[in-house]
Amino acid sequence: MDDAVIHMKKVIARSPVNIALIKYWGKKDPIKVLPFTTSLSLTLTDLYTETIIEAGPFSFYLNGQKANEEETKRVKDVLKHFQDENVVIHSNNNFPTAAGLASSASGFAALTVGLNQYFNAGLTLQELAYLTRLGSGSSCRSLVDGFGVWDVTGKVSSIPNPFEDLRMIVVVISKNKKTISSRDAMQLTVDSSPLYQDWIDDSFADLEQMKEAIKNRDFHALGRVMEINAYRLHELMASSQPPVIYQTDASKDILKFVRHFRTLGHTGYATMDAGSNVKILIKKEELAVWEKALKEQFSFELLISRIGGCAYAE
Repeated sequence: MDDAVIHMKKVIARSPVNIALIKYWGKKDPIKVLPFTTSLSLTLTDLYTETIIEAGPFSFYLNGQKANEEETKRVKDVLKHFQDENVVIHSNNNFPTAAGLASSASGFAALTVGLNQYFNAGLTLQELAYLTRLGSGSSCRSLVDGFGVWDVTGKVSSIPNPFEDLRMIVVVISKNKKTISSRDAMQLTVDSSPLYQDWIDDSFADLEQMKEAIKNRDFHALGRVMEINAYRLHELMASSQPPVIYQTDASKDILKFVRHFRTLGHTGYATMDAGSNVKILIKKEELAVWEKALKEQFSFELLISRIGGCAYAE
């Protein structure tokens, strides 16, 4: 493409957050960013990163502020694979950043598809997946719709979502930046947890059960496996030396509430990632009753999202 044409361009990319139902936690190859286990996720339509790419001396802004050195380096690790580094990048999240809501994943998915469009690079899905992983491993799952699957070879694929009108409620217990990043906590767990091999074995078993639940359109089975996998993750992190503890008393109260509310005949299942916030997967027809009950019991902000979508640029 002619340089003059490139320098007149402005690309806007958007990527939804993806929430893993079967978690990723640990790299067997930190250079290629290949995971020890296969993970599976859903994207949240209404929680997203929007990234604007324009010509200019390189600079990277995150939520309106000049990004720090570490954030900038991760962006440059992706950018160096394209033909020119003279771009200005503005990345904005419409949800709390670095608080356990997968902001790095949506951010790097938006960045990579945006750069692919800006430079007219014509990268394939798997090439994009490789580049996004350089910034954030799980970001590659935001490149696909349906149930995103990232396997141990690095390949990204999608299983069509047979469940109609799902919603995810995010209970925002904290908007603060985590005291230890997911990346650092993950490496600490791999290096020091005596439960790590059990985690790998259990994760593959959970994945097969999850695939069966999707195949059978069994939302209850899917929810049960999702919860079990999330509980295992936090037990795993707590077994690290020193322990990594993201759950707070408030997190545990929400999890207990979800279990109790199911005993009253309501359908919903919870998951947590590397942060204190809790996500509850429900059916659309029960949204009002869940929202009402949560607001009556707790004072936390609720973010409600539809399910689906993938990263794109225009």
